[in-house]
This record gives sequence, structure tokens and C-alpha cells, in this order.
Amino acid sequence: MHIIHVTECLAGGVLTFLINLTSQLKNEEHVIIYGKRDNTPANVQSLFGSNVHLIHWKTAQREIRPQKDIRALFELLHILKEIPDIDILQLHSSKAGALGRIAARILGLQDKTFYLPHGVAFARQDVSKIKRNFYVLAEKIADQFAGTVIACSNSEKELLIRNGISNVIVINNGIAIPDSEPEYKVPGRPLVFGTVGRITSQKNPYLFNKIAKHFRNNPEVKFVWIGDGELKNEIELADNIEITGWVNAQEVKSYLKKIDVYISTSLWEGLPLSVLEAMRLGKPLLLRACVGNIDLVGDNGYIFCNSKEAIQMIQKFLCIDTAEFMFFSKNSFIKAKNEYSLERIKSKYLKLYYKKGSI
Repeated sequence: MHIIHVTECLAGGVLTFLINLTSQLKNEEHVIIYGKRDNTPANVQSLFGSNVHLIHWKTAQREIRPQKDIRALFELLHILKEIPDIDILQLHSSKAGALGRIAARILGLQDKTFYLPHGVAFARQDVSKIKRNFYVLAEKIADQFAGTVIACSNSEKELLIRNGISNVIVINNGIAIPDSEPEYKVPGRPLVFGTVGRITSQKNPYLFNKIAKHFRNNPEVKFVWIGDGELKNEIELADNIEITGWVNAQEVKSYLKKIDVYISTSLWEGLPLSVLEAMRLGKPLLLRACVGNIDLVGDNGYIFCNSKEAIQMIQKFLCIDTAEFMFFSKNSFIKAKNEYSLERIKSKYLKLYYKKGSI
């Protein structure tokens, strides 16, 4: 099977997803048509197996600029026309989703097309309501051209349907989950609350800082942000806060092993891979209630809506005994293994591709 992926952002979560998917579907041929971002690795081809070929989509860019987007559409059409025997066209992220569905209609590929938003643009909380409404309209128009939308969580599907996009199926994000349980960390003092990601508006460093600031005189609590980003200065580096800066994947895992609880203050998500990584390591969760996050918490932690609730939940974590803490830890791993393993994702995508939309 010849599977063509299109993305304007071969970086971050999209890059991780494509590495995982193409490695699982190693018997299929994949072509990735991609745009570069500042954080696209220079050696990106080396991150993929021999079943993957990359084509640089030179005119692709993130922001909406009509003249540049028209040029990007024509370049995409040219690239797709040069590829023989396209069995599946899968589009990743909003810009590729819009331009790719127009191209699919023009080329008669609409019945072979799937669109995975990786977090829908109109879920964003860092833009005005007018702009979010524009994103909804853009998604509705693009939806008329081609394809089926793949939501990466049930809550994302519900959001799409509430906004008038009904041709939606769900295939959860997933990661590699070992058969054996991790070595669960016994909680200590200080109790370390950690998060992973780029320090951007989406991840809400303002709220992270507000929560941490409440405990700055409490030696029993510490906070770690594993990553870096343009809003780093929004986090006051008190004695109880550590920002690691950019670290590689192995170092991220090492930091995650050392934390006690994974905290997310995100304003919006699709289904966050960083939280799944923490669950794989058996970390209890403390997540802000938003699309994507709410799918991941059951008997493995707490959901909060604001800083007051987060502070109360942290105080709960400080009071629970080791047995209850380990109950959360084990449930995190079990939930990750049962619902978010790459094996489950592989099975669903193969069924989707070969039956063209029936899963």
C-alpha cells in the first residue's frame, strides 16, 4: 500500500506521531510531504525507516496568507501528480488539512483522504472568539471537499461534532507500551510535579507559575518544566521551580522518571503524547480540564479547572498514603497499556486504510 502523508509542520507531536505510525506500518510504503519549522530536526530523514521517503513542501507555512497559500496549493498539486498509485492520502494539522482536501478534490482522491488535526485549531484559547469562529468556518468548508476527519480522542470528536463537523471517527494517539510494569517511584519529599513541552500559550505557563508560586514557601513541593520556549520568562524561577531547557528524548525520559506526579496546565490539546509517556512510566496525573486531557484521567489522578482547584489537589497528593499513591501509579500504566498502545493504533489504522473508512 502506498500511503502519502502531508504536513506543513514536521516537528513536535506530528513528527513523533509519524515516526511511530510509519514504524508500526513498516510493510507499507510511506511518502511524507512536509514543510519545515524552526524545530524540524536537520537530520529528519534519518529518524524514519527505509519504508519512508520525504519530499520537502517548500512553500508550506503556518499562518494564513492567501497569496502564499495559493502557491503552496499549486506546489502540493504538482507534487501529488508526480506520485503514482496513491492508495491513501493522510493529512496532518490544519493547514495541510485545508489545502490537502482541496487538492484531493481536484485530483479525484476524496474517497482515499483522511485528515488528522492533531488538535483542532478552533480549540485554541490564545486567539479571539472571532478568529476561532473563522477556524470553525474554514474547517466546515474544507470538510465539504474531501475525506474523513480522524479525531485523536473522544473529547476532540465531541468538539468537532458540536461545531457542525459530523464525518468524524476516533483513533486515539498511542505510544509504545512494554508488557512489563515500570519501576514505580515511591513518593518522597519534596513531592515533584513535572510537565513536558514547549513553553507556549497552549501549555499555559501563566497558570503553571501561579500554582507553583502558591507553594514557594513550602519545602514539601517542587515543580519542574521539562523543556523551553518563547514564554519562559512568564515563569518566575523561585526556589521550587526548575526549567530544564531543551533536552533530548532520553533526557526527557530520565527527568520523567524522577518526578512524582505529571501536571498539565494546557489550555487545549488533541491527546497529549507527553502525558501518555508519563502514564507509561506509572505517573499519577494532575491535568487541567481541556479537550484531550479529560480522556486520560480516571482512577489515576485528578482533573482541575483553575489554580484554586489545582492547589487543593496538590494538597490531597501531599496527604494520601503510599498505598493510595501507588494505586494511582499502577492505574496510569494499566490505562496507557489497555487504551493507548501502538499495537492498538496499528490495528485500527490498517483496518481504516484497507476498508477506506470503516473501523
